[in-house]
This record gives sequence, structure tokens and C-alpha cells, in this order.
Amino acid sequence: MNKNQIRLAIAGINGRMGQSILKLLNTQTIKNILLNGVIETKSSLKEKKKILYKSNFLNIKSNLIDIINYFDILIDFTNPKSTIEHLHICKSYNKKIVIGTTGFSIQQKLIIKKISKNIAIILSSNFSLGINILLKILENITKIFCKNKLENKIDIDIIEKHHKNKIDAPSGTALSLKNNIIKTYKKYNFKKKIKCHSIRAADLYGEHNVLFSFIGEQIELIHRASNRKSFAEGAIKAAIWLYTKKTGMYNMSNVLKI
Repeated sequence: MNKNQIRLAIAGINGRMGQSILKLLNTQTIKNILLNGVIETKSSLKEKKKILYKSNFLNIKSNLIDIINYFDILIDFTNPKSTIEHLHICKSYNKKIVIGTTGFSIQQKLIIKKISKNIAIILSSNFSLGINILLKILENITKIFCKNKLENKIDIDIIEKHHKNKIDAPSGTALSLKNNIIKTYKKYNFKKKIKCHSIRAADLYGEHNVLFSFIGEQIELIHRASNRKSFAEGAIKAAIWLYTKKTGMYNMSNVLKI
């Protein structure tokens, strides 16, 4: 094995993001990346027990311990309970982890932050370049509102749309957008109520609309995904970036240098 090769594992391989990352790895040549382990829930294994990676089949395991010696970085798109379990295992075996799971409780987020003192972690609600640029734009717009003392003259709404099987609402991305605005407001000692609206329908990939309403005018910012390729590319980019880190909690703004 190439000593510079990054061995990846994917948790949630049969899910939408797991399949999108697998498709990307199978159709593009990404230097020094090797998919070397995949896991899924036991119930999912009844339908699919192997996946094709390049020209070889990988057995899907139901327990992270079964592949613990075969990867350096875990990419996890599962659910909060499973991710926290995987996080504790990664800590015990000194494995890095990229977390794309959303819907964590406050307590679970504190666990993630605590474990980041021992291993390197990237936690992101959205791995696309577009959303992370939008976060920066929102920060700058909010600063303008605050500097001009317009915070109480504006209504802010976030409307998000996803496929009908997505469980958490509002989405993790919508909450990141909201928290980004609130964080900037706090720097100026301002408070602002921001309303989130969720739509779950059909097989929508994901759309986020941030609406600033004034008397007589509106500013509307929209990010719309047409497929999951950008999210998969971002997750792989995050894993490559994280490889050189020893410990710490990071997000996509660190990876993208935004």
C-alpha cells in the first residue's frame, strides 16, 4: 500500500449520500484515495450485502469494529445515535471522522466537541461549495444590517425543501444558516427572531431560501442542488484535508478557506 494513501470507510453506504460518494469514487480517479471499508445497519444488509468498488466487491459490515483496522478516516452519514457510537469507537482507535449526519441534540454536540480534543473531526451540515459561500454572504449582509441599525426593520425567514423521507426539520443546513445570522447579531449585541419553514416532498435534493423582508422590498438568496455530486465531492475533499490533522473540531469553512 502507498504510504501516502488515505484509506476511507463509509458509514451509511446504502443511504443517499453513501451511494453518491460511492458513485463518485467509482467514476473519478482521486489520487491517493482508497475506499477500504463500508458499514450499514443490520436491517439494510438483508437487501444488500456487497458493493462494487472499482473492479472489486466490498462486503458490507454492520459493526464498525469489524473494519477498524482497514481505514484511516470514517465518513459518516447515518443518524445521531449511530454517529455518536461510531465517534466513541474512532476515539478508542485514534481514527479521524468526517460527520455529515444532522439532527444532533445539544448534549450530542457537546460529546462531539469533547471528543475532538482526542481526534480530528469535521462536522458539517452541508458539504457543498455553494452553501458555504452562502454562509459567508449571510455574515456580510448581517453586518451591514447591524452597522446601519436595521435589525428591527427586517423580517428574516428561511425556507428549506427536501425529499419526503428526510427526518429532521428544519434541516441541519437551515439551522446553520440561522445560527450564522444569530452569531453575527450577537457580536453587535442585537437579538433577532428568525423563522424556519420546512417542506418535505417527493425526491427533492435540497433547496434553501433566505428571505430578508423590508417595507416595500425584499432580498432573496437561494441555493438549489440539482444532484448530490457537489455534496459527495465536498465530503471527499474534507476527508483529504482532515488527513493531516491530529485533533480538533473543524467545518467546511476551514476546508474551503472561506
